[in-house]
Parts: sequence; C-alpha cells; structure tokens
Amino acid sequence: MAIRLFAAIDVGSFELELGIYEISPKTGIRKIDHVRHVIALGRDTYKNGKIRYELVDEMCKVIEDFADIMQSYKVTGYRAYATSALREAKNSQIVLDQIRVRTGIEVQIISNSEQRFISYKAIASKDAEFNKIIQKGTAIVDVGFGSMQVSLFDKDALISTQNLMLGVLRIREMMGDMQVSTQMQNTLIEEMVDNELNTFRKVYLRDREIKNLIGIGESILYLSRESHGGKPVEWITAEEFINFYEKIKLMSLDQIQDRFGVNAEYAALLVPATIIFKRVLELTGAEMFWIPGIRLCDSIAAEYAEEARTVKFHHDFSEDILAASRNMAKRYKCHGPHTVCMEKYVLGIFDCMKKYHGMGKRERLLLQIAAILHACGKFISMKKAK
Repeated sequence: MAIRLFAAIDVGSFELELGIYEISPKTGIRKIDHVRHVIALGRDTYKNGKIRYELVDEMCKVIEDFADIMQSYKVTGYRAYATSALREAKNSQIVLDQIRVRTGIEVQIISNSEQRFISYKAIASKDAEFNKIIQKGTAIVDVGFGSMQVSLFDKDALISTQNLMLGVLRIREMMGDMQVSTQMQNTLIEEMVDNELNTFRKVYLRDREIKNLIGIGESILYLSRESHGGKPVEWITAEEFINFYEKIKLMSLDQIQDRFGVNAEYAALLVPATIIFKRVLELTGAEMFWIPGIRLCDSIAAEYAEEARTVKFHHDFSEDILAASRNMAKRYKCHGPHTVCMEKYVLGIFDCMKKYHGMGKRERLLLQIAAILHACGKFISMKKAK
C-alpha cells in the first residue's frame, strides 16, 4: 500500500497546530512537520462566552497559512478539529463559516468524549508500553487548556472516565483578577484542584490502587523535558516530579520564560499544570509517571490511520467502552441478571434483523450500551417517568 501524507489541524483553546504525517503499513505513523501558533481563543470564550472578531481574523490568516503548507506537501487527506474554546463559544457557527469561506478548510467541533477517545488511540499506538502499563491500576490524566480528563484502567480494561473543569487556561482566567501574591495564588489553585479531585476520589478511587500515571496534554511535554534538565524523558518517578514542583513554584514568571523557552502567556499556565499533575500523583499514590508525548494532532492522525486501515491497534476500544458502561451500571445499583438478559435479547434481535436494517458495528455497540445502562435512572427515582 502506498504511503499517505496526512494533515491534522488542532484549533485549540490556546493555540493552533498543524501536523504533517507520513502514514504507511510498514512504518506506521511518522510526523514529518509541526507548526504551531499561540492564540488564546479560550480566554474570550471562558470570560465573555464568545470569540472577538479580531481573534477570528487572526485565526483565519493562520489557518490560511496552514492550507498553503498542506498544499506544498500535497497531502492526500486532512482533518481539522476544534475543542472547548469553540465548543463553548456562542458564536461558534459564525466562526466556522468564516474559516470555511476564507480558507477552504472545514473545521469540525468535537465533543469532549470524542477528543479524549482519539487521544487514547494515539497512546495505544505505542502498543508495547500501553498494553503493559494498563495491566496494573493506571490513571490517564489529560490536562488541556479548558478541562482535564481522568480515566482509570485496571487489568487491561477501562473502569471509568470523568471530565473535570480544571483546564490550565480556565484556572488562570479565574485567578486573573485576584490581587494576591504568587504564593497565595498557588495555594488558591491547589484548593480549587483539591475540591474537584477529592470528589473524584470519593466516588471512583475507593478501594482502588493506582500504580501508574499517564500524562498527556501540551503542558506536560514542557514539564517533562525541564524536570530532567532539558532532556526529553518518558518515565519520571512521583518523587522526582514533586521535587520539580517545589522548584518551579518558587520561580518568577520571567524565570519560567527563560527556563522553558516560552512567552509570558504560556509561562503563566505551566505552574497550574504542575499543580494539577502533582496533586493527582499525591491523591492516587501513583509511583511512576509515563509521558508518551502525545498532542491532539497525533491523536487525529492515529484516528485517521485506524479508519483507513493503514495502521492496526491491538487494544480493543469497544471493550473499554463496554467495561466502563458495566461499571457505571454497577455503581448505580442496576439489577445484574436483568441487564444480562436484556443485553442478550436486544443483540440477538439486532443480529437476526441485520439484513433488513443494514446497520453496522457502531450501531450495535450503541444498542449494547443502551441495554447495559437502561435502568440507571432508578438510582434517582423508582417512579416511572410519564
């Protein structure tokens, strides 16, 4: 099969990114170019609920440049995804229309669930490490600019996944108007993070042992490199990372800029990111921290490669979804034998009627999830809704 050139565009909350990838069955997914432009779209969205025209204009110019780069590489396919900044903006459709008309690029807003799911595919593309690490209690912590996602794996299965409104840009915007010292600001961020994580711990971490943490997101790429004196590293012990936090929290904004080679806007986001990862490590008691070096563009490329059947992943993501659904049903006290019978009967009917309804694997999976979760509402009220 011929080598494919693919372009991935991430319209994020704090930056626009373009990744050019070479995809083939022999070599897998190989990044050959990467371009990024810092633009804080999320600041407008999280503060005012919509994106200003000046930022829309800047965004269109950058994406137009991306389109020129894609043309120079003669890519055979592309996908452009937008996340929370556009997802939560009241004028998102106007912005998408402007991008399409002015650049010719079709941008799709993806849900939080879709965003995290494709990120897991990018991690799973590192088959050997991923399949080995999730045999024991593992938490994947994806810290973005708008929110973070915590997913728990144990014995090769996804136990649960939850989204928390603890994105680093969102936190920074909430802290922006407070006239307090840096030390007090860090304390307030810790309290905010603890408030969300303690609820998560009580609901999802009872009697569950977490040995490993997998960190993804843009900020952890900088933090992992600098925690080892500027050398790229994939594995960090919890103790090493916490020691690194003790150093970075004492740095001024100028010192962080010099140390990490970033501008002032980005430097202001790195301390909140460090606090989040540090508190998750302490909360879970994880001993090792794996940083696979995943960006959303890598995830988009992994999704495309799987759908094009150019690259095959050995991890079964459908089983992850079903395992998480069964754990949710268990948490909401659904009657196990009834759920098993319901699942068996509806799938039997679906399979027998396949030649008439013409639906495929995805629809069968959705039906199976619905059968597993259909009685969850009884946890809230036993009264049948009218």
